[in-house]
Amino acid sequence: MRYILVFCVVFLTGCTSFPMQQATSSYLQHLYRRIPYKTEGRYRVIDIFYATDRKIEGKTTLAKSFRPELGAGVSYGNVNIRIDPKLTIGKMLPHWYKKSGVIGLQKINPMDENAFIQKLSEKVKSSPHKSLLVIVFGYKDSFEYTAIKAAYFSYLLDVNTPILLFDWPGDQAVSIGGYLKAQELARDSGPYLSRVLCRIINKVNPDKFWIEASSLGSQVVCSAFENMCTRSDFADAELEIDHVVLAAPDVGEKEFDEKFRDEISSLSKKLTTYVSSDDEALLLSGFLDGEKKLGRQQVKRYKQKQLDEAKNILYVKSLAPDKIALVDVTPINDSSYKHGYYLEAPEFFDDFYLRIFEKPPHINRRLYLLKYKGDMNYWVLRRH
Repeated sequence: MRYILVFCVVFLTGCTSFPMQQATSSYLQHLYRRIPYKTEGRYRVIDIFYATDRKIEGKTTLAKSFRPELGAGVSYGNVNIRIDPKLTIGKMLPHWYKKSGVIGLQKINPMDENAFIQKLSEKVKSSPHKSLLVIVFGYKDSFEYTAIKAAYFSYLLDVNTPILLFDWPGDQAVSIGGYLKAQELARDSGPYLSRVLCRIINKVNPDKFWIEASSLGSQVVCSAFENMCTRSDFADAELEIDHVVLAAPDVGEKEFDEKFRDEISSLSKKLTTYVSSDDEALLLSGFLDGEKKLGRQQVKRYKQKQLDEAKNILYVKSLAPDKIALVDVTPINDSSYKHGYYLEAPEFFDDFYLRIFEKPPHINRRLYLLKYKGDMNYWVLRRH
C-alpha cells in the first residue's frame, strides 16, 4: 500500500512527460504582438515582476539561491526571460524548455520593496488597460521553473499587461510527505501574498486587477484573502480586485465554503472556477486529504435529460450565483494527469482572455450553457 501511495502522489505534480512539437511556419514570427518584448538575436526577451516568500541564501541574482523553504519576509524584483518566437502551446515541461533553449531565465534583478512598487506602478500606468495580472502556481517547481511557466503563460495569453509572479516554496519532494509539506507551506504563504496584494492595492492601484491561481496555488490565494479580511482597511464594502480565476483548484470543497467563500466575495467582483470531472491529480489529492477538491466536480454527459447528474458542480455556483462563474473543461482536458489544462489547452487561454476583459460568455463559441434551476447554470468548454 505504501508503494502505491508513493506512486500516486507523482500525479499530484501535474507535470508532463513529453515535450511540445515545434512549429516551423514563418507566420509564427508575427504572432504575439500585444505583449511588449525586446529582441536579442533570434529570441524575444520579456520582463516579469516577482514577489517571493522563499528563503534566499547567497546571491539574489542566482536562481539556485531561492530555497524550498519560507523566508523571514517577501523579496522582490523582476526577471528577464528569453523566448523562442516559434513557441507554440503544448505539453508543459519546464526543464525541457530550459534544456532545449525554447524558454530560459536570462537574468534576475532584485529590488527593495520601495523600488519595486515604484517600478511596478510605472509599468501599470503605462499599460493600455492600466492593469496588473498576478499569477500563482502550485506544487513541485523551483523558482526558476515557475518563472519559466509564468513567462509561457504570459506569452501565450498575449495581453499587454504587467505580470507579477507570486512565488512560494512549492518545490517539495515528490512524495506523500512532500505534498503534505507543500500544502502546509501554501497555507503559510497566504499572509505573505496578502501583504503583497495590500501594498499593490494601496500604492499601485491598478484600474484592472486580475489574479490567476492554479492547483495548490489556489490555496495560497484563498489563505491570503482570509488574512486580508482581518485588516480593517479591507473590511469595507469596496471591491478591490476585478477578477479572480481559480484553475484546477487544489482546495477542499468544504474548506472553501466555510473559510474562503465570503472572503473572496468581499474582495473580488468576479470569481471564475475551472473544474474537470476527470482531474486525476485532484482525485489523489482528495484521497490523501480525505476531502473532495473544489477543482474536481462530477458532471457526466451534456444532455438536457441528464442535468440531475450535474448537481455537484452547481454547489459552488450556488454559494454566490451573481459573482461566481463555473466552467467545466472536461471535454477539452487532454492534459497530463487531466490537471495541467491551464497551461496546455488553447481553449482555456481563449476563455480566460475573454473573461478578464468582461466580454459576454456567449461571444466564445466554444462555450455551451447548461441551466439547472432558475439562475443556476454553468458553462461547458468544448473543442468544437
